[in-house]
Amino acid sequence: MQKFNVSCAECRLYVAEDGTHVDDDDYLKTLPPQTLFILLQEKEKMVTDFDYYYNLIRSCKKDYIDTGLAAKDFLSTNFKEKFQVFQKYIEAANDAKTMLSERTQDPAWFEGLEPSEKTKEQSMSKRVKERMRGYFYKTKSALQSSELYIHSRNGRGKKLIDQFLLDLRKLLESNKYNEGYFNRHDNITRMCNENGLFECGGLWNNQRCTYDGEHVINPYRTREERIIFQTWNLDHKIELSRSVVPMILKAIERLGQATVQCTSCKKIAGESYIEADRYYLQIFTRENLKLVHIVCHYKGKHDIQSDVYTLCKKCLVSQMIQS
Repeated sequence: MQKFNVSCAECRLYVAEDGTHVDDDDYLKTLPPQTLFILLQEKEKMVTDFDYYYNLIRSCKKDYIDTGLAAKDFLSTNFKEKFQVFQKYIEAANDAKTMLSERTQDPAWFEGLEPSEKTKEQSMSKRVKERMRGYFYKTKSALQSSELYIHSRNGRGKKLIDQFLLDLRKLLESNKYNEGYFNRHDNITRMCNENGLFECGGLWNNQRCTYDGEHVINPYRTREERIIFQTWNLDHKIELSRSVVPMILKAIERLGQATVQCTSCKKIAGESYIEADRYYLQIFTRENLKLVHIVCHYKGKHDIQSDVYTLCKKCLVSQMIQS
């Protein structure tokens, strides 16, 4: 400290700007002219400009800073479990609007939807119809692009496929495109509970979802959940493209044979018809559809097959009378 004409043997020298301790002459020589220093006795503590202003701000905003530090410490362990707790509180806060139905009651939920959609139930029913129409047109496209449809002798294959598609559409329309599946007010066919909560059905070959309590959603609660619900799939356990459509084509091909076995009575019949009702159940109904979270939607091949379903005239008439 001789350079500074200081006699205190226990003193320490610091650079005022950043608090760097100057403890040897070599470092001291590297500092530029007019550098400001602070000289402290042994028991004194160095406080830089940054420390001063930080402490000043902290003293004014102590509660906010302490809360932030506590939150950071809280979330540093068992984050997944704690997030689930937060999610429950958020859901509880939104539950007040969940049971509202009219557009005028919860306008935020209807943002981005057609003005004609006046209630949440009407909107959710429309979403089901869109999916059902999608399955119909997917089936129609596959059948009408088949070799049987395009190159059939005397146009017989084309005629039979067109008739089958007409029968399929009539069944779909008579059941109103199963619009009740997503409608929480439909006590008979809905897939949710009375509040609109949907649960994942799990992989196509499982009885239930293995993600206990995690794969659930209520699209009636918020606009965001309504949008996310679009990623949930109505999964065909017997696959539409890989199994159902090929079996429909095979059944139609058999109608051209002289004798065909009736699926119902098992008798051989000279005049047979395709059993549209059976394929309708596999394409459009809960008999073969399972609502699943995107994680549980298995896109690989399902180890389950459709079959050839044909009816003799007697069984067809009997089926029509019963329906």
